[in-house]
Amino acid sequence: EGLTSEETYCVTLNHDASIDPDRIIRKIQYAHPVFSAGAIEAKKQQARINGIQRTWFCGAYWGNGFHEDGVKSALAVTEQFGIGL
Repeated sequence: EGLTSEETYCVTLNHDASIDPDRIIRKIQYAHPVFSAGAIEAKKQQARINGIQRTWFCGAYWGNGFHEDGVKSALAVTEQFGIGL
């Protein structure tokens, strides 16, 4: 994260029972993305619309809305250009 600090920080998801409550700086409630029926139908059009007028689309919305889905869709676009990682 690029933090310059004398302290060590830890970020955790879900399990905080073993952490001293006095040491918790902040709690954030996250929710999973929820897609509408229209969004689910639109996802099926990815292969049809990519490449039209030299335009390619990538983003987490092509998957389940998580960071990994964004990376996966970006890699799929690079493969269309013959670039593999």
